[in-house]
Amino acid sequence: MKKLTLSQSALLTYFANGGVVEMCTTVCSQLGATNFSAERPEQFSKTVLYSLVKAGLLKTVDEKLVYGLRWSRLMITERGLKLHEAMEAQRASV
Repeated sequence: MKKLTLSQSALLTYFANGGVVEMCTTVCSQLGATNFSAERPEQFSKTVLYSLVKAGLLKTVDEKLVYGLRWSRLMITERGLKLHEAMEAQRASV
């Protein structure tokens, strides 16, 4: 990923600060529903979430079944943490 948008940076910061998202991955009426470990990030968008997963900055760490629905937990990867640290260092030097 060449450069992150403001929305992508904000969501990556949410995950770098310990945020976790659980997403329903069962094909049903709840498909794509999201639960957040902390406050919902501002301007949350599934499109932005998917772009971070596609870039390898977020990953699925586990899945659990709740009342027959599969929930996948997404967390930041090492690559995502390194990119976030680099962004923070760049902001600090400005």
